[in-house]
Amino acid sequence: MRPLRLAATAVACLTAIAALTACDPEGSGGGDAGKTAAAPPAASGTPSAGSTASGSPKSDPGAAPSAGGGKSSTVPAAAWIAPQQVPLNAALHWTAPATSAKSLGAKGQFQIEQLCHGKRSDDWTDTVPGVDTASLGGASGDWKADQSIVSFGDASKSSVAAQSAFGLLGAVKDEVKNCATTVPGAKAEITGDDSEYLVATVTVPQSDGGTVQVHEYLTTSGGALVELTLHAQTAKGAHPKTAWSAPADTAVLSALAKPVCTAFKDC
Repeated sequence: MRPLRLAATAVACLTAIAALTACDPEGSGGGDAGKTAAAPPAASGTPSAGSTASGSPKSDPGAAPSAGGGKSSTVPAAAWIAPQQVPLNAALHWTAPATSAKSLGAKGQFQIEQLCHGKRSDDWTDTVPGVDTASLGGASGDWKADQSIVSFGDASKSSVAAQSAFGLLGAVKDEVKNCATTVPGAKAEITGDDSEYLVATVTVPQSDGGTVQVHEYLTTSGGALVELTLHAQTAKGAHPKTAWSAPADTAVLSALAKPVCTAFKDC
C-alpha cells in the first residue's frame, strides 16, 4: 500500500489547506517570507492509482485544438495563461497557448523534465492522468515559452486531487534540483521554493558546446500542477537575443494559477 493512503484527520487538514491556498499562490500578499503554507508531501509519497480523483477534465467547448503530435487537449481555453502576463511578451509577442495545446497522455513530461532528462519515481506511472502542453512561440537563438498543465480533478470535491498536485510538485522539484546529476555540467539555482511553488534558473550544457538557459515556474492550483518554462538555446559563448527581464515571481505564479483555479471551478 502506498504512503498517501491517509487517515481521516490528515485528509481533513489537506482539504482545509487546499481551500485556503488554491487561488492565491503568493500567499497573503505580504511576500514569501510571511507564508505559512503547509510543507509539501515528500516526492516519494505518491498516491495510489486507485485513489486519484476523476483525472483529466471533461471535454470543454472552449478547449484548444490539437497541434502537431498528441491528442486534442481537453483543458478549457480559459485555463491557460494570458500571453500578456508571460515574461518578455513586449519583445517576443507570445501567442495564446490554447491555439497550440495538445495532450501528451499519462506518460507525458513537463518541459523541465525533458530538459533535465529527469525521470519521476515509478510510483507516478499510473497516477498522473495526463500532461497537456502548449507552445507560446519564440525564435531561434532567443527565448521560447511553453506551458504545461496536469489536473487531478476538482480539489473542492476531493482532497486527494489537491494532495496529488502537491505530491507531483514535490517529485518535479526533486528532478530540477537533481538536474546536475541527470545532465552532467548542468546548474540549477532555486530562487523560490515553497509548498505551493518552485521558481528556478537552470543552465543545461549541450553536446555542441552551447547551452540552454531556462527560467522555470511551477505552481499548484487546486487539484492541478501548472508549469511555465522560458528557455533559450544558444551557441557557445552566446546569449539570447533578448535580455532577460520579468515581473516579480509572485506575479508570474499568480498569472499561472488563477486561470486554472477559475476554469476548473475548484477554488
